[in-house]
Amino acid sequence: MKRVIVCGLGYAGLSFLRSIKDISSDLEIIAIDQNPFHYLQPEVYEYIAHEKLLSEIIVDLFSLTYGLSKNIQFLKDKVIDIDFDKNFVVTENAELKYDYLILSLGSRTFFPPIEGLREYSSGVKTLDRAMKFKQFFEKSILRKIKDEGICPINFKDSFNIVIGGGGLAGVEIAAEMAYFQRKLFSQVGCKLSSNMDIVLVEALPSILYGLDDFLIETAEKRLKELGVNIITGKKITKVSPKEVVLETGDSLKSDFLIWTGGIVASSVLQKLNIPKNKKHQAIVDEYFRVKEIDNVFAIGDCAEIKNFETGKVLPATAQIAIQSGKIVASHIKNLILDKPLKKEFPEFKGILTALGGKYAAGIIKDKIKIKGLPAYYLKQTVFKLYRYSLKREI
Repeated sequence: MKRVIVCGLGYAGLSFLRSIKDISSDLEIIAIDQNPFHYLQPEVYEYIAHEKLLSEIIVDLFSLTYGLSKNIQFLKDKVIDIDFDKNFVVTENAELKYDYLILSLGSRTFFPPIEGLREYSSGVKTLDRAMKFKQFFEKSILRKIKDEGICPINFKDSFNIVIGGGGLAGVEIAAEMAYFQRKLFSQVGCKLSSNMDIVLVEALPSILYGLDDFLIETAEKRLKELGVNIITGKKITKVSPKEVVLETGDSLKSDFLIWTGGIVASSVLQKLNIPKNKKHQAIVDEYFRVKEIDNVFAIGDCAEIKNFETGKVLPATAQIAIQSGKIVASHIKNLILDKPLKKEFPEFKGILTALGGKYAAGIIKDKIKIKGLPAYYLKQTVFKLYRYSLKREI
């Protein structure tokens, strides 16, 4: 009997399991993750802004893997090392031998060498960090209401949230926070002043830099309508507990800094002796095999996923992760059945970005441009279909 070990059960790892579950009983699958739940991280911004419940962004892995196949054993453990010569995965509690290994360890927030950044900022890549920020945000608003005592509230003296990074993550969290803030004060009968306390800082010339002008212009307009202060073309050079300093020497009051300035692969990948890019992502061949290691595959955010027909590196998104998991599952099936591997590459189908409340924007297949309520409902439909498909397996 062959054994496959899957390290990491994010979008890519789960996609692999769901695609290979019907293979014969001759294959044993051990799936390892340090958390007992699958975290739907792209939806965390709506969780922070009270648009989703905690139960809507996590799925129990014990129940899910058991429901997928009796051949799958879920192991809640942390991978700490891999011996590629002896085909062993080393966790905190075990050493497990494999015939085939699937690396789907995901990514983490990239913290560049900016003074004070790591110490005085937080990301939202993990559920713990997202919950920490959510609680801080709620407590700060409550404290402000208590301190003011009356409405309208003067935001000149209020707390500031600074978001570093104007990519998709930064834009979505800025929009959701600004919308939630307006909604909350409206519901308790307060009127907002014109001075908002959410600042989005991007070092590049525009937010969503490199994406279609339609998305950039739509996001900028929406953020400004929500009162978000957008600063572009300026790098953050220093961070302290109450201040963010820009390269111009200007400073911003900051009670809480959220850093969304890019990703790097899991820390486990960083120390492995395999070919990696600058983001510590594994370099893979056209079959997603880690270069020079035929029985090890890398999928999702921990791999540099490329369309080898065009040479284009694909973005680290949930849709690409899901597709890579499906493709590698077909490769493993062919290997088990002694069939040749068939080249197949993920396809970037489009992008949908939440922009606060029931408003979103997106581009489908590089042709169809959509914004507002229709884009919001489309994004919600994609999310609900994915979550429903997981729940159906349990």
